Order: sequence, then structure tokens, then C-alpha cells
Amino acid sequence: MKRVTMLAAVTTAAVLALSACGAEKQSGAAAPAPSEAKSSLSSPLGDPIQLAALSRESTKKAKSSKVTMETVAGAQKSTASGQGMYDGENSKLAMVMDSDGKKLDMLFIDNALYFKLDAEDKAELKTDKAYVKISPDGQDPLSQLLGKMMSKAMKDSDPSRILEQVSQAGKITKSDQVELNGEQTNHYVIEVEAEKAIALIMGEVGIPLPAETVNQLKAKLAGKNVVITTELWLNADQLPVQVVSDSTAFVKAMGAPGDGVAKTTVKYTDWGVPVSLTVPPADQVGDMAELAKKAGGR
Repeated sequence: MKRVTMLAAVTTAAVLALSACGAEKQSGAAAPAPSEAKSSLSSPLGDPIQLAALSRESTKKAKSSKVTMETVAGAQKSTASGQGMYDGENSKLAMVMDSDGKKLDMLFIDNALYFKLDAEDKAELKTDKAYVKISPDGQDPLSQLLGKMMSKAMKDSDPSRILEQVSQAGKITKSDQVELNGEQTNHYVIEVEAEKAIALIMGEVGIPLPAETVNQLKAKLAGKNVVITTELWLNADQLPVQVVSDSTAFVKAMGAPGDGVAKTTVKYTDWGVPVSLTVPPADQVGDMAELAKKAGGR
């Protein structure tokens, strides 16, 4: 089970990056829908709560987009592309990830993750099924380990949620107007305090860290004022077109080997384009718990 476990962990990390590990909704000013937005770019906002409200309402109206992602962790690099529909618990996301030269085809729908299995996966799991399902209520160790985190990430997959986290754990430190890929955008630099972000994420996922781990994290972060820096580009409709999250300072503080670079770049295009994603046929889906037993738990 080593390979499938690795794929699930990588995939969950990707969804967490896309969802920005958002927080609960904050009250804020009512926002115009994209169709009502001004044709020209408005001035950048300095209030993160108002910015979150505007972006959330615009994303809710547009509903869907295409998305690409690049993640760099030290010497390792992975890319992904797909499409998503952002609707809380009904959110859907289809992605193809390239990690170490291996294509991973995955689908998040109905609060579950479906892996498309290739020949190597089928041989390891001893199955002829085309997909394997991992869900939060699964009885196998892998589902129980990743299920809650994956479920929370999917519920918060709306890209505007990053701003809601900022309203609780960070602040806007800079804003200006720049051209990005031929489009005028409002550019924001956001700093999130690492300690607050960790507490927020773990508390919402519902998986409290062991006291010993919490103490170790606090000791490594103490007095360092470690922040996770995020750059955000919003178009005239207050829709995100690019998000770059840099966790390098955090992973270095944690003692990561090598250069410690940790950065994720997510790009959104084709806002409002219809997305049609469906659950794979039941007879083509294998249950993770049953396949784990068949594979001998390896």
C-alpha cells in the first residue's frame, strides 16, 4: 500500500493548497456580483474582511473555473491542472497531477476522492477496478488518516476562502495595481502568522495535534516571527486569477534540509465556464478498505 498511500497524501496536500485551508465565513459588506462589477478596475482594498466578502460573493456567482497549480518543495516539483466547481459541501474538482514523472488522475466529488488506477496501481491492489474511493467515513487506516482533512479541504475549495483565513490570522501588508497576463489586476501581499495559521487549520479540521507536537512547534517558532507570505491577484470582478503562497520561512524554521524552498502557485482561468463532473460508475469503483485487505495491508 506504500504507493497508494503516497499518492493520497500528495493529492490531499494539493487540495489543501487549492483551498488555502480557509476559515469560517466572516460577516462583511455586501458585494456586487461579477455581472454588476465595474468594467474598470476599482482601487485595492485595505480591509481583509471586506476583501474576503467581495471575493466570496464574486466566486459564488461565477461558480467555476479552470485551474493549474505548481508546487515546489526543495528539489521536488509537481504540477497539476483541472477544473473545479465551488459550492461548499457540493464542490467538485477534477485534476491531473504530474509528480516525479507520474500522471495522477483524480476526482473529488460528493465528499470523496476517486483515484484512477493504472496498471501498477491495479497490480499492487490486486484489483481490476478502474478507480479506488477514499472517503471521510471509510474504515481503512488511510481514509481515517486523511478523510477529515480531505473533507474540510473540499468544503473550503472556494479560492476566495484564503482571504477569510487572512482576516483571522494575517494582514494585508501591500497592495497595488499591476498587469498580469495582459489583464489589469489588484495585487495584494498578505502575511499570515505561522502559529495562528497552524492553530486555525488544525482546529477546523478537527484533528488536534498532540501536546508534545504543539510544544515542539512552539519551540521552533518562538521569537522568530515566522510568516507565510501570500500574493494574490484579483481581476475587475474581484475574482482571483493567481495566488502564490510562500512557506519557505516556515519550513526552514521547522528544520527542513537543503534550501527549504516551499512555494505553491495556483492560476485560475475561464471563470464561469460550465463544469460537468460525475461520480464514476459503481461497478468500476473499489472500496479502499476492501482493497487494502486484499492487498494484505502493504
